[in-house]
Amino acid sequence: MAKVEIQNDRLIISMEGVRKLWALKNEISTPLSNVLGATVDADVWEDTPKFGEKRMGVDAYGYYFAGTFVQDSNKVFYDLKRKENAVVITLKDEEFNRLIIGVEDPEATVAMIEQAMNKASFVKEI
Repeated sequence: MAKVEIQNDRLIISMEGVRKLWALKNEISTPLSNVLGATVDADVWEDTPKFGEKRMGVDAYGYYFAGTFVQDSNKVFYDLKRKENAVVITLKDEEFNRLIIGVEDPEATVAMIEQAMNKASFVKEI
């Protein structure tokens, strides 16, 4: 599973263990100002990459997706096993349009991201 943190107005997603190798990335870091939103998506498996959409990474026969994929002209990063709790993070002005990751507690992860986004936007307004 991925580890999600907020540090200095940045969203940091770290891949753990052997997943670093499969995803071809140790971490993804982006300013909170480039995060458009985060949602819990229990049905994300209905829209997993199809044959030919992989760019760099692993598609373990529909059981595990890791790395860079292109879906509907969007560059998407996956670190997700079947049956994991999925969070989808939408970005702007970044390498990826979406990050689809497996996390231990998706509701708490989304709440943490939304709270950090609200705090960052409040600070900018002052």
